[in-house]
Amino acid sequence: MAGDVLNIVVTGIGGQGQITLARVIAEAALLNGVNAIVAETHGLSQRGGTVIVHVRLGNADAPLIPPGAADALLSMELIEAARYSYYLAEGSIAVVNDYLVPPPLPGVKIPEPSELVSMVKTRASKLVIVPATQEALERGDVRVANMILLGAAIEAGALKDYIDLEAAEKAIQNVLGKAAKPNIAALHRGAELARTKQ
Repeated sequence: MAGDVLNIVVTGIGGQGQITLARVIAEAALLNGVNAIVAETHGLSQRGGTVIVHVRLGNADAPLIPPGAADALLSMELIEAARYSYYLAEGSIAVVNDYLVPPPLPGVKIPEPSELVSMVKTRASKLVIVPATQEALERGDVRVANMILLGAAIEAGALKDYIDLEAAEKAIQNVLGKAAKPNIAALHRGAELARTKQ
């Protein structure tokens, strides 16, 4: 953690719910009396395109996280996790969905999942891989994968003392309204999955 700021990079591809995930993190922090800044940098207009969101909790003086300064990386997709792993600081935690979306370009060599995991491992001090998309599909709603990832991140200690499951539950209710119930259930499932991996 850089001083009294927790820097979190949220990545994935368009349509996986990174913006909602970042909003829930920020709302949970605010509920706990912690300042939060969220900055969506690019990819928002293209479904299937790269998305990166900077979330800074505490007394941050700027919205964007410098490369090498992120305390945590939460990624909904393996290629995006590897692509943005350069943001991670020493002693950081990465929580990654084991989902791989092949690039939509003909002739592009798709890396093996193990290669991508190795790339993230070279940057993160702790790496937790979660089958968030698979779990969400088994629940009948792929849209809850982001909350599975959040639950895993909280359990793995990626959000330190800034956010706990209780604050995340309240934030989900505030942000998602009528859709809160399955998302809260997914949050707790993510925490369970992370417990089995530690």
